[in-house]
Amino acid sequence: MTDVTILALPREEVIAGLGRDFWPTPDDATLLRIDPAAGVTDGAVVIYATPGMPGVMWWLIDGVIPPQAAGLVTEELAAQVPGSVLEAPPPITDPEQPRPTYP
Repeated sequence: MTDVTILALPREEVIAGLGRDFWPTPDDATLLRIDPAAGVTDGAVVIYATPGMPGVMWWLIDGVIPPQAAGLVTEELAAQVPGSVLEAPPPITDPEQPRPTYP
């Protein structure tokens, strides 16, 4: 049985944790949108796949889990986070504009 904990953190801390290598994401990156009912848009999602063992932490920003040092966003990850949905971000048409947020 997989346990999932979602922790709220300030967005600036999440960006600092992700680092500029992972945020903003490339246009073709697959993201995992968590269930909005969780009530957290920025923070961390910790997945405990084995009871009693440490979990794996994924950064959560703007309601999505982007690819990061913990790994790529895959269907396997989506299966571990209840109510989550895989999605691709909208393309950026003007590289001078900041990356859109994901409501």
